[in-house]
Amino acid sequence: MDIYCRHCGEPWEIETLHDFDDTFQQRAKLFAKLGCNALYDDGDRTDPCNRPVVDPKRAAISGQLQDFSDFPDEWSPEDYLMMAGEF
Repeated sequence: MDIYCRHCGEPWEIETLHDFDDTFQQRAKLFAKLGCNALYDDGDRTDPCNRPVVDPKRAAISGQLQDFSDFPDEWSPEDYLMMAGEF
């Protein structure tokens, strides 16, 4: 399942959150705050993602889902886009 950067809309496989020394939930919290930058350079960046926006709709929906829930398996915007007939 893909989760999306709230800043640029870049998709990431949810399992990527397991690829760091901290826990899955700690990395998820960083991803919700920093987006892509929580996953680049061994996760050592502290500034939010500033890459060009690749998918503004998924970025916006993902940001709201990440604010609403602490659980990454609830962050995929696909269900919402399907309900809106846009998937």
